[in-house]
Amino acid sequence: MDHRCPHCTKAIVKRGLGQTVMIKLEMQCPHCKSVVVYNIHRLEHAIVLLNFAVIVVLAAFAYWFQSRGLVVVAAGAAVVGAAALPVLERTYLRSWPRYAAIDRHPSVSP
Repeated sequence: MDHRCPHCTKAIVKRGLGQTVMIKLEMQCPHCKSVVVYNIHRLEHAIVLLNFAVIVVLAAFAYWFQSRGLVVVAAGAAVVGAAALPVLERTYLRSWPRYAAIDRHPSVSP
């Protein structure tokens, strides 16, 4: 994944605790102080939604059938989904820009 700022092309890899826990969609580049937006690929979005749906369905079936085996399978699906994103970033999305430039137009006052 390309973690460079789209404005100054310096790497933005230092992540604070706030960004690690909760992704901010807009942030400032620590070098040039320009506002950049977190660029999420459609495949990342699809994997997260699909993984969440699979976990919910498996958990519902585990509750419905009172099956411990399905609980283990749901936990395994959660682990696979958590491991899928870093693998995707290191293989398919190597050149994908993680941050995109944002154009802020001044608001027009009447």
